[in-house]
Amino acid sequence: MTDRFAVVLARHPAVTGAEGVCYGQHDVALAEGWERMADGLRTVMQSVGCRILFSSPARRCRMVAERVAQFMNLELRVDSRLREISFGEWEGRPWSRISRTALDAWAADVSGFTPPGGESGTALRTRVRHFWNEMQQRGQSCAIITHGGPLRLMHGMVHGAAGNLLAPSPPMGSVRVIEQGSAAFSTGPSELRIPSRLPLHQERHRSVRQVASVQGST
Repeated sequence: MTDRFAVVLARHPAVTGAEGVCYGQHDVALAEGWERMADGLRTVMQSVGCRILFSSPARRCRMVAERVAQFMNLELRVDSRLREISFGEWEGRPWSRISRTALDAWAADVSGFTPPGGESGTALRTRVRHFWNEMQQRGQSCAIITHGGPLRLMHGMVHGAAGNLLAPSPPMGSVRVIEQGSAAFSTGPSELRIPSRLPLHQERHRSVRQVASVQGST
């Protein structure tokens, strides 16, 4: 384990056939052109020296991860803790066909509410926090491809906070580089060179490495 490493946080590319549908952990197809995002992610990972890639089991993440891992000849770890939140019986239904009363109850208590047969925001936070703490303890430069829900929480955990489940999701196909370690740590050039043709949103953030568990469960 080292004191200095980079974490690349990526959201899967755009999907197709799911507009207006609650899909959560339900598998949906990637939209045409997803390979460009995968190749852009590979460019970023190479720039910061990633040698391990973590992926949600969902096909929309795993297809990207498998392409990147094959091209880079690196270790791919599919981790169920990186799944999107489960909406249970709601999944596969149009949002318009889900009870307004149930949706209002969820919005009023996003951490505590559990959709029928699904999981609560607290349950999502618990598994994502366990993954994040293990990844931090490994102290190796890595990339993570996952979903909007887990990424909202991870973006908070970067700052040692619990993360906000109601925060806006990062755009599909977006990539964010987190520099972990001392304030003087630099993973490479001040600006990563990403070809403009690639549909990537890239940010850089520098933070002190957080090894201890994030405080608070909501």
